[in-house]
Amino acid sequence: MEAELPDGQYPFIDRRYPLAELAMIEMPRALEELLRAQAAARGVLIARGQIVELRCKSAEYPDATFTVYWPHEEDRLHMLAPRKFSKGRA
Repeated sequence: MEAELPDGQYPFIDRRYPLAELAMIEMPRALEELLRAQAAARGVLIARGQIVELRCKSAEYPDATFTVYWPHEEDRLHMLAPRKFSKGRA
């Protein structure tokens, strides 16, 4: 990941976590499609190489927020998520 995040609290769905408890992971495709659609509908730009906070609403989470990143070298969005969701890391 090219972007560096300062230490602090970052959103994942309806909670905030310290950066030390999070990892940048590839976003599940269904969630990526939802967030891209909602961002486009609201006129929110997801720019490559930029950290963006995206909000979405669902029946289960009326105000979910995600910290996302779109790497220059990849087509898929990535997001900050609790480390337990990170797979295959050494």
